[in-house]
Amino acid sequence: MNLTRRQLVALFRAETKLLTRNSTVAATALVFPVAMAVFMVLYSRDNLGALGWALPVALQVLLIVGMTVYISTTLALTARREDLYLKRLRSGEASDVVIIVGISSPLIVLGLLQCVLAVAVVWVLGQGRPHNVPVLALAVVLSVAMTATLGFATTGLVSSTQQADMAGLPFFLFLLVTGIWGATNGAEGPTVEQLWTPGGAVVDLMRIAYDGTSSFSEQLAASPPAVLVLLAWTVVGAVAARRLFRWDRRVG
Repeated sequence: MNLTRRQLVALFRAETKLLTRNSTVAATALVFPVAMAVFMVLYSRDNLGALGWALPVALQVLLIVGMTVYISTTLALTARREDLYLKRLRSGEASDVVIIVGISSPLIVLGLLQCVLAVAVVWVLGQGRPHNVPVLALAVVLSVAMTATLGFATTGLVSSTQQADMAGLPFFLFLLVTGIWGATNGAEGPTVEQLWTPGGAVVDLMRIAYDGTSSFSEQLAASPPAVLVLLAWTVVGAVAARRLFRWDRRVG
């Protein structure tokens, strides 16, 4: 256990150094969610629909997990595989899971921090206070887990970082489109068909978290369907990653 922890920490530190080496990238990683949240507050303050602040927050979370976690994880793992870094790591003592999680963990942590920043800005500037923080936290954590595992799977489908950009675009757009679609039913929540999509499930959890008309216990009781949907998508990503992930360069 101690060895595994040391390996994870070592990989986390190494990847974090690579991530922060470019000051422009590091600054953008923090400025982007704050700027986006400020824009959402200014735009939505006088244009809130039936879902209130739930929809702007849900769209921000979907943008962040789609870009920072899903696409960036796909790019990072593809790049490490192409320069044979993954293959070299695999020849050491670290297990496969430790290697994958260790390399992707800085992006996962960054995605979580960006979501927290976005929620905080909406809370402070827009007075968009969530009424059920545990449900909100579940939505964020499960969204990050889902997009991370799907990123692990997607990297197995591409041969280069250039292809990874394009390969990640369909699911990224799917996240956003299904989120917008899931909001079309307003305060009643997504329909069954909408709820089965990842975007629809995130919107539903945000709707529950920002609903000021029901009690805390009622909100908790209403959350399991969307939670199970996000867990199902995470399992799909994990199974796909197990089948598709490659440790050596992919040809063609």
